[in-house]
Amino acid sequence: MVMKSLMAVVAASGLLLGAMEALAAEAPPLQQPPIELNAADVVPGGKLKGVAHKIEPAVQNDGFVNTYTLQTEWGGMEATGNFHLMARIQEAAALQELDRMSRAGAFGDALKDGALAPIEGGKKLVTAPVETTKGAVKGVGRWMSNVGRGVTSDDPHQEGAVSAALGYDGTKRAYALEFGVDPWTDWEPLQQALGSVAKASVAGSITASVAMDLATEDSLNLAITVLSLTNDMNEMLRDNPAGEITKINRKKLEGIGVDSAVADGFLRNYNYTPMEASLLVEALIRMGNVQGRDAYLALATGAPDKPVARWMQQRAEMMANYNTKVKPADIVEIADEAWQKTPDGTVVGVFPIDYLPWTSSAATAIAATNAEIEKMGDIKSKEVWLEGSATDDARRALEVSGWVVKEDAGLLAGK
Repeated sequence: MVMKSLMAVVAASGLLLGAMEALAAEAPPLQQPPIELNAADVVPGGKLKGVAHKIEPAVQNDGFVNTYTLQTEWGGMEATGNFHLMARIQEAAALQELDRMSRAGAFGDALKDGALAPIEGGKKLVTAPVETTKGAVKGVGRWMSNVGRGVTSDDPHQEGAVSAALGYDGTKRAYALEFGVDPWTDWEPLQQALGSVAKASVAGSITASVAMDLATEDSLNLAITVLSLTNDMNEMLRDNPAGEITKINRKKLEGIGVDSAVADGFLRNYNYTPMEASLLVEALIRMGNVQGRDAYLALATGAPDKPVARWMQQRAEMMANYNTKVKPADIVEIADEAWQKTPDGTVVGVFPIDYLPWTSSAATAIAATNAEIEKMGDIKSKEVWLEGSATDDARRALEVSGWVVKEDAGLLAGK
């Protein structure tokens, strides 16, 4: 009897070991970021090279978003994420158009001869890529791995009292928004150019709308896809300095019931430009009367750098578009991450992911999420919506654990 029991245990152990080996054989191999991609394979058609930019072939993926290196006549710059890439391309086109307009006399004689003098001296054609993130995983990849979720920052967006009083900064914001670029962009050549044309316009009593009559139609075509601003938001950003925009956003957050401490914490995170903060706040409003908006804002408050801030702003826009174009869904926290839950019991994750390989971070996150969903008890299905695409291994691993994967979701683009 004892011998039979022992044999049964051995047999059962053998079956368990065999099952474990079978599972291990089915599990896709893990990739280790950063992963190098070819720009020709991941950049939207026709965008590899334009009249004002060229994208370097090597693209770095941190497990979630791609980092691109662009060359322009005014130096190199990086873009983190596909939508940031489109914004960077628009910035390069805007700078080139400002230079053309200045030579055509759009801003008066002050800039006509010397073009954009403050940046002209440093203007050069880049022949080598700028320093990239190769060899390091930071930004969104680091954030999604739950490393360093904390932030301290001082406001870099406040305007000087003199320039604000003279109207330079308001004019500068007007030109930026006309070109469909963030008035608080961190690309210094464009900031300098916007400052130059604003001062020349104020000195010559030239309004942005009059000067823009000389802009080419092509220079404005991308603005609609990059900055989907309502007329009201466009006017708010144009007519108010950063400090006033913060007050407006605080009032909007109070209006949807966000705790003042949570609102103030978010509005003090200056990794968000005033425009990005405004877009995130507007997305929360567009979600309607769903639960969990304050929880999402609290999570967004912890963005430790600009790429993560953009990631959180884009996720909020995707969530809002899901609510308005698919179905209403509350925001719930699962495994320290924000998800959505529909009334019919579907857990939905929307992410502005460019390219999802199967990495240890992705595997760990999904395992933790699955474990918590099991405890919830009332979940009937699970969906993950990616703005970009997943590798075959990542897709298979998600599907095996019960997830429906929707790629090229179009939620961020509002499709």
